[in-house]
Amino acid sequence: MKMRLSSASYIVFLVMLFVFSADMTASVLPRVGEGDSLVRKSIYPPSATRKSDLYNKLWGEHYRTLYSLPITVPAVTLQSLWGGVKVVEQAADFQGLLLENNQQQLCLLKPLGGYTTFIESKFFQEVYNKKVFKNTYLDQFIGDAYTIINPYTFISADYLARSSGLSSNNSRIFYLPEHSTRDTVANGTSIENKLVSVIDVPDFNTRPNILLTEELLDTIQANKNFQVDQELYIRERLLDMLIGDWNKIPENWNWLGRSEGDSILYAPIVIDRNHAFTKVDGVLFKQMLRVLGLGFIVNYDASPKSVRKENTLGFALDMALASQSDVSVWTGQARFIRQTLTDSIIDGAFSRLPKGIEDKEIKRITQIIKERRENLEEIAKTYFASLQQTPVLTGTNRSDRFVIDRHNPDSLFIQMYDQQTGQRVFDRKYSRKKTKEIWLYGLEGDDRFEVSGRANKEVPVFLIAGKGKNTYRMEPGHHIRVYEYESGKAALDTVPHVKKVFSDIPEIHQYDYNKIKHHKMSFTPWGIYDSDKGFSLGTFFTYTMYGFKRSPFTYQHRIGYNYIQGFVYQGIFPSYDGKKSFNIDATISSRRNFYNFFGFGNNTEGYKDAKKNYNRVHIRQFKLSPSFHLDFSEKKRLVVQASWEMFKAKETNDRFINQFYPEDHRIFKTNLFIDLGLSFHTEKEICSFIPKLGGTLTGGWKMNLKDASRNFPYAEASVELDVKITDRLTWATMAKTQQLFNNKYEFYQAASTELRGYRDNRFIGKQSFYQYSDIRLDMGKLKNPFTPLKYGVFAGFDYGRVWFPGEQSKRWHTSYGGGIWLTLINKITTKYSCFGSTDSFRFMFELGLGF
Repeated sequence: MKMRLSSASYIVFLVMLFVFSADMTASVLPRVGEGDSLVRKSIYPPSATRKSDLYNKLWGEHYRTLYSLPITVPAVTLQSLWGGVKVVEQAADFQGLLLENNQQQLCLLKPLGGYTTFIESKFFQEVYNKKVFKNTYLDQFIGDAYTIINPYTFISADYLARSSGLSSNNSRIFYLPEHSTRDTVANGTSIENKLVSVIDVPDFNTRPNILLTEELLDTIQANKNFQVDQELYIRERLLDMLIGDWNKIPENWNWLGRSEGDSILYAPIVIDRNHAFTKVDGVLFKQMLRVLGLGFIVNYDASPKSVRKENTLGFALDMALASQSDVSVWTGQARFIRQTLTDSIIDGAFSRLPKGIEDKEIKRITQIIKERRENLEEIAKTYFASLQQTPVLTGTNRSDRFVIDRHNPDSLFIQMYDQQTGQRVFDRKYSRKKTKEIWLYGLEGDDRFEVSGRANKEVPVFLIAGKGKNTYRMEPGHHIRVYEYESGKAALDTVPHVKKVFSDIPEIHQYDYNKIKHHKMSFTPWGIYDSDKGFSLGTFFTYTMYGFKRSPFTYQHRIGYNYIQGFVYQGIFPSYDGKKSFNIDATISSRRNFYNFFGFGNNTEGYKDAKKNYNRVHIRQFKLSPSFHLDFSEKKRLVVQASWEMFKAKETNDRFINQFYPEDHRIFKTNLFIDLGLSFHTEKEICSFIPKLGGTLTGGWKMNLKDASRNFPYAEASVELDVKITDRLTWATMAKTQQLFNNKYEFYQAASTELRGYRDNRFIGKQSFYQYSDIRLDMGKLKNPFTPLKYGVFAGFDYGRVWFPGEQSKRWHTSYGGGIWLTLINKITTKYSCFGSTDSFRFMFELGLGF
């Protein structure tokens, strides 16, 4: 299963993993075929579903009791099912097996329980390995999380589909006895001694007019005479919304073609309806779904809170396949379902469930269906409106003519014609109030684009040309943007008042139905404990927009707050080719923000017996820094930056800074600076023995805007090197130097060292140099009952010094120490370190930062 999910807040997830209040056993079960004997069997053993009241409150009850409730089903073997079946292949997208009998009829066998949606999330694709996680509480927790799915109501969902005139797959439940087979599903789970479901699957060999989703998309792009049956497809999708089936991934559809006049219409065939009627409860469990990027999995209620959100997995395909239909088709099919699925049919659908499971949950579900049914037309209107916000339209691989009429002040009309036959194949009206943007792909062929009319407030239209010889006829107007290949410049020479983008980048011109306009939001806590600074806690909020231009996104805003540092902001606006970007960084410090100040020079006193506040200077700081980034390659970057900065040190009377600066000194007043800088970074892999060699050069100039005489040029250089001694042993080093070219700087602008055994800014001056070196040993995995855990140890040595005019010093300062790092669930790294120096020791705990 393929999903586009947003980045998750791993730290919150880590905290939740260990909130266990009951023992759990994740016993996953498959499905089977027909047989003679009857047995009573449950999906999970009773011990796996017994949880405490606290656990149920935090993590939810779900449908857990149904998984340990025995039901009576036929016992079969693969040899007795359908007169004997053989395994054709693994159906990895469904964690099942594709079976075939002697008559070449196909069916899909799936274990009951253990649906794969959680593991298919981006988070788990990066971190989860069933063998590694085996026998840990986390693996058991994942098994319990599957119980949000009702294990039996797919039978009722299939009956409702059949009653609505839609495809059904004759769902059945069986038991595969122990030692009856050695076959496993894709994740390695055995199917023996388990309950399984068996559903009919279309045979692609005997029915060549059945297509997979990717084949269907290629077919309808070839010719507009090939179309999806709009009424049946929209009815299918509205049934999904009625029963809350959110798992409409492309692999869940097949398409059966039939002739109708001069066209071929493809009717949808649904493979799986298992994810309907989800029960999501538990205070922490709901948060965990958001953390994993699965926030669209919500509790099945009478009134959907966000129809668009609940249809996240099917939205892109709906955009690709239902663009021809207006709202009347959606409301018409909603009315058909409402009139067809009567109370008696709904009640009959649930009477088909295995005996013994007709509990209060089933009554709750039937009541919700009836309430949703009455509101289905409004649900259809709401969802249609979300599809109209930024519609994505396509021509064909033939030569097409696109006519865009903008004479109406409140709307525009788009028509498509087959240039060879003159036949109109598309005709839609778009309202300016409901449509924010339109993307129109010409695809292949020699296409003609015509735009007429000009309204006061126009809907932006993006015309994305294919590789053919395209022609254009456009009246002057705004909000038309044409994306053409470099070879097509001549065709647009005489077209005025149009934004033109010429590029041969394939990703711009190629149509991908998954490319729709959307955004993602995420929260990322961050924190650190430092014996110099204390606890520093905060969080980042990230808003990422994915519009037409993506490298890899259209733009991104990150706003963070830290208890000590205050607010920080970063905006990233990349170019079409991803090689350039415009960035904005900003800082608004908190009142707790401070710099350490021990004086200037290499021999300053450490004041080890004084309290830490004695050398702290609270500074209010504001910074706005736009920059331009140019990437020559993946690991070579040039940055041009300009900054506007404001500093103001807080006046005190009992700290070290008062011995250095008088009360009326400029340092305690508002100081404004401008900073112009240029930086170049490069990095490369020399060989397997030296996986990283990098360096950065920076040069710039700062000036005090209130006293222009106080300005200074500066330069910085750094080199990093990693040497892989063995597979587990690495030597890493970094050296950095700073140089200020006159003495007209303030203490918070001075060159400094970053020696890990000293407090920040312990030594400052006009020039500085320091180097740290680490030996890191990966110790491998640490066995524990909670979660997979990797760990390692490191030892480090630092040395460095500063130079200050008038000071005669030959002293080099050193620090030494080491620490340990832990990597949990293959993703989250925590590092504990302690380094000593002639001043004292400095302890630091970092979460999620790694090396």
